[in-house]
Amino acid sequence: MKLRLVFSILLLPIFSFGQEQTFEVFGTVSGKYHSKIYFFYEGNHRKKDSINAEIKNGKFYFKAKASLPIQARFHLDQTSYIQDVFIEGRKIYLTCSNKLGISDKDTMNMFTIINVKGSKSETLKRNFENWLTELKASDKPEAEKNQQYYDRLYKLVSNNPKNKISPYLISKASSLPYSQVSTLRSLVDTSLNNTFEGKSVVKLLNSLDKTRNAAIGTAFLDVILKDSFGTDLNTQNLRGKYILVEFWASWCKPCREANPDLKTLYSKLQDRDFEILGVSFDKDEKKWKAAIIKDGLPWKQVIDEKGFSGALGRHYDIEAIPQNMLLDKEGKIMGVELSADEIEEILKKLM
Repeated sequence: MKLRLVFSILLLPIFSFGQEQTFEVFGTVSGKYHSKIYFFYEGNHRKKDSINAEIKNGKFYFKAKASLPIQARFHLDQTSYIQDVFIEGRKIYLTCSNKLGISDKDTMNMFTIINVKGSKSETLKRNFENWLTELKASDKPEAEKNQQYYDRLYKLVSNNPKNKISPYLISKASSLPYSQVSTLRSLVDTSLNNTFEGKSVVKLLNSLDKTRNAAIGTAFLDVILKDSFGTDLNTQNLRGKYILVEFWASWCKPCREANPDLKTLYSKLQDRDFEILGVSFDKDEKKWKAAIIKDGLPWKQVIDEKGFSGALGRHYDIEAIPQNMLLDKEGKIMGVELSADEIEEILKKLM
C-alpha cells in the first residue's frame, strides 16, 4: 500500500446567497487541546487567517456574520483535522473532542465534532455520513455497496434539491462513476451552481472525466519525450511488448523506495516481452540522471520537466507519485497503480 500525505490550503470563493445574518456558535471540547479553536467559511476567511476563540474551561464561543446557510470549517491549528459544519440558524451548539496523534513523526490534533444542535441541514448530512460509514465497513460486495450509495444519495438529493447539503455530499462521491455523479448534479437546483458546494461538484466531475482516460482497455496517450541520452523517445514505438509506465522523480522518497521491487520484477520478466518506461517529473536533469545511476535502474527512462502539468500529468490527472500504468502489447491500459507482485501475477497468466 502506498501512503501519501497531502496537505492543502483551501481558498473559498466569495459569493452571495442571501442577506447576511449574525450567528453564534457555542461549543465544548474534551480531551487534550491547544488554547484556541479556529474557524473559517466561504466568502470571508481562509485557513491561514481564520477567526479564532479562546478555549476556557473546555468551552468556546464565536459570533460572526454571513449569508446563511453556510459551510463553516473548524480546526485547532494548522496540523489539525478540519471538521465541516453547516450553519443555518442563529445559534448552533457543538460538542467536540480532541486527542493528540502522530503523523510523520509530528504531533497532530485529531479534532472531532461529535454532536451538532441547531442545524437541520447538518443533522441530515451527519445521518447520511454515518450510514455511509457503516455501509463501507460492511461485508457486502463493492458493486452492491456502490449501488446502495448511489440510490440513497439520489433519494436525498431528489428530496432536497435546494439544500447545500445535496451538492456537498455529491462532491464527496468520488467512488461513483462520472455518469451517476452527473445525474445527481442534474437534480440540484440551478440556484446552487455558483455556491462553493456547487463548484465542488463541477471539480469532481472534471476529475472523474479525466479518470476515464485511465480506464481499462483505453489507449495510452502517446507522447514524445527526451530519454536519458537526450534522444527523443516516442512511446508509440514501444508497441509489441507489455509496458509498465512508472511515474516517478528523484526527489520522491516513496518512488525511490519502490525501485528495488521494480528491479526484481524487471530481472524476472525483461526477456519475456516486458519493458518498463520510467517517466520522471524531475525539473533538474542532473539529479534525475544521478538517481538513475545511484539506484541502478536498467530500463528506459524519459523526463517531463513540466511534471504534473505536462501532457501525461494533465491527461491522467496525476496528483501524486509514484503512479504507474500497465499497458498491453497494443498500448491499451491493463491496470493502474499496481504493485510489483500484482504486475507479475497479471503478466504470468499472459506470457
